[in-house]
Amino acid sequence: MVLRDRNHPSIVFWGIGNEIPEGWTKDGAPIAKQLAARVRSLDSTRPLTEAFPGATYTANTDAVMGQLDVSGYNYNLAENGAKDHERVPSRIMMTTESFPAAAFEQWKLVHERPYVLGEFVWTAMDYLGESGIGSWSYMSPEQAKMATAAGGMMKQMVSSMGADGKNPFEAFAQQQKPDAKPDPMMSLFSPGFPWHAANSGDLDLIGDRKPQSYYRDILWNGGDRVFATVRLPEPEGKKIVAIGWSVYPTLPSWTWHGHEGKDMQVEVYAGTDKVRLYLNDKLVGEMPATAEQQRKAVFTVPYAPGTLRAVGVNGDREVATSVLQTAGDPAKLRLKPDRTTLQADGEDLSYITVEALDAQGRIQPDATSEVHFSLSGPGSIIAVANGDGRSTEPYQGDHRALSHGRALVVVRTSGKPGAIRLTATAPGLTESQVTIRSVPERPTAKLP
Repeated sequence: MVLRDRNHPSIVFWGIGNEIPEGWTKDGAPIAKQLAARVRSLDSTRPLTEAFPGATYTANTDAVMGQLDVSGYNYNLAENGAKDHERVPSRIMMTTESFPAAAFEQWKLVHERPYVLGEFVWTAMDYLGESGIGSWSYMSPEQAKMATAAGGMMKQMVSSMGADGKNPFEAFAQQQKPDAKPDPMMSLFSPGFPWHAANSGDLDLIGDRKPQSYYRDILWNGGDRVFATVRLPEPEGKKIVAIGWSVYPTLPSWTWHGHEGKDMQVEVYAGTDKVRLYLNDKLVGEMPATAEQQRKAVFTVPYAPGTLRAVGVNGDREVATSVLQTAGDPAKLRLKPDRTTLQADGEDLSYITVEALDAQGRIQPDATSEVHFSLSGPGSIIAVANGDGRSTEPYQGDHRALSHGRALVVVRTSGKPGAIRLTATAPGLTESQVTIRSVPERPTAKLP
């Protein structure tokens, strides 16, 4: 792997391990020394790292980290980093996994501590497996209080596991045995069927950006930008609980039929000093949104259909705008291919987003219609999907239900050139069609 990829500019670090059980035992350092020497013999230009949850302050973990150029911290830098720096001032650190909801905390650590290089969040994109670790739930106030306490306990456990010098994963292995009693705490973080995707990504399963992605972008890249989103309302007598890898659920939507007159929480992320919020051109209010407010402004707004406009303000100057509009009923479908020209090599792919629009061409976020796909020409439909990690529909087929008004269909070329035509239909909606050109494969340049 190192020989294959060492000339790729996208390779920044080589990692010799992630959450390796021996890292907390006396066997860890000899293994790390051997691995580090081997990687450096193949490529001396990149720094080496290894990722640790748990205790990073034991004699055994110190010995392993002594073999590295940059020490990786999984979910524990905020708790352990400062004390580790006092003990070992030469240690360079970075977060190799973080909770999505800890975006501001992680940005602040890097911003304020010169020995911390940066952050990798778990994770960039939703994936299949670790089912539902980023899910959220409706609970009673009493259950919500217990779940929040459990989340705090887990965070503390993650920062101290392995402190006794033993393999900290043995307890987890015991829980996987058939005769093990279910752990009610673990069920909070992995709720089971119908969840089959992690739901912790900044991008969903079909590649669409979630609001948390825009928030992270504003934190790290700054700029005169704002992004408005709306917290999902809580049913009477229930609380939304988002712990572990989950983020409190929001939607960048001002289409909330049935909630007329009810208070909605509008969350605005801002790279500007202040945010003004307007509903149908009437000022709702103005709030600060500096780092002291974690680059967020939250407004309580009784829902009324129309246009919600968040405006970023520096001084008295309005410099950025984010607009949400109430959509009408779904009226038509739209197909949006990422590419319309492919190679006729039997492998090239076009990822085609399907959206439900209202009569004015706005995305209808409540649309859940089942969309059917038909294809003609030298190609095939190889996958269908939406962004819902609880959907029980198969990923192969010729139909898929929309989630928040969107779905995805993936088309692959055959070995023949020609026009591939994809048509999307749904009951009561105007169909959409797109043409993909499959062209003869380009000759590959041969190196002497």
